Amino acid sequence: MQSKDVFPARVREVIDLIEQGDLLSEAYKESVPIVDIATQTPQHYIEMSTPANLFNDLQEALQFYQEEDLEPPYYHLPDITAEALGDIPAATSDEQRALNRALIEYEEEHNFYELIKERIAPLAAKLHIEDEEASFVADIISNDLYHCAKARLLLEESHPYFEHMLSIYRNQGMPIGWIGSEAPDEGEFIIYTRTYNLE
Repeated sequence: MQSKDVFPARVREVIDLIEQGDLLSEAYKESVPIVDIATQTPQHYIEMSTPANLFNDLQEALQFYQEEDLEPPYYHLPDITAEALGDIPAATSDEQRALNRALIEYEEEHNFYELIKERIAPLAAKLHIEDEEASFVADIISNDLYHCAKARLLLEESHPYFEHMLSIYRNQGMPIGWIGSEAPDEGEFIIYTRTYNLE
């Protein structure tokens, strides 16, 4: 069985979050930016001095996450993530190839999806979602965090997109959309959070 000790500390940090970290279990820990003018969100207009780019209803957030026919400045998050993944180079050295293989094997042996599903399923009632939706949430989170681990493994420098994504999860949120442009370095995540703190 593959040991996570072979990975750099930055990668183990992501794996620890996958294996035992709190996800969507409490109030959002990070401050949410406040808009100064009325802004159109994917669902409706929000008034002045309210949190920008938020969903507090997970069912609505999942519908938005799956919506592919969005009008700018909103974009389908899986497309933005796929674009950001293009920034992660293929493993070139023998050491990188061995570590990349080790990460794939570790994920297969430990099944990141199941690890996260075990923690999300008991929260389904509090999150106001059905079991099938809880499974979908676990799938999204496990894929996102695997990408964050891979970015940390194969990139010499931190990747802003994946580091911001990781920060949202650490702070009890979940990225579900993108506002800005089609480029992963020109925009902001739209997030789901159970509750939030205002700046």
